Parts: sequence; C-alpha cells; structure tokens
Amino acid sequence: MYVSVPVDAASSATTRLSQCIADVAEWLSINRLRLNPAKTQVIWLGSKQQVDKVDIVDVPVMSTTVRTADSARDLGVIVDSYLTMAPHVSAVCRAAYY
Repeated sequence: MYVSVPVDAASSATTRLSQCIADVAEWLSINRLRLNPAKTQVIWLGSKQQVDKVDIVDVPVMSTTVRTADSARDLGVIVDSYLTMAPHVSAVCRAAYY
C-alpha cells in the first residue's frame, strides 16, 4: 500500500494506513486468507530533509506494531528511504563478485 502525504500529516497517514490494512485483513479473512503482520514493512520515502523530519518510528498494524525500515525489498529490488538505489547496487555487485 502507498499513502502520499506532506511531512506534517505523517501521523494522519499512519492512521489511514492502519485502517486500510485492517480493511484488507478483513477482506482476506472473508476469502479464507490471512495477512501476516510479521512480514509487513513500513518505509518513509522522500528526500533526506523530508524523511529526517518524520519522527514516527512505530506504526500500528492490526494487533502489533511495525518499526519503520530504512530499506525494503520489493519484487527483488531494494528500495531505500531516499530512493538512491545504493543498497540495491551494492547487493547486485556483491552477488556478481560472489
């Protein structure tokens, strides 16, 4: 899921995100599927100045809380908070020299 908000509205974004995740979990439950909150990741994306202004570290997801991450893997690509692709390039180079 993706929520786009200005930096000063980050707390309302976490509330909306938590509600969206709860709605998806309910839909999955109706269809006999289950959302695994242990595999859920939250990452703030933006410029270094914008990301540094966000002070929210824990986001409530269903019955647990998820800590925000500096980078996340999505479809094999490692994306970092600042969208620099540096962790992905490092991982690809490390794999190539293996």
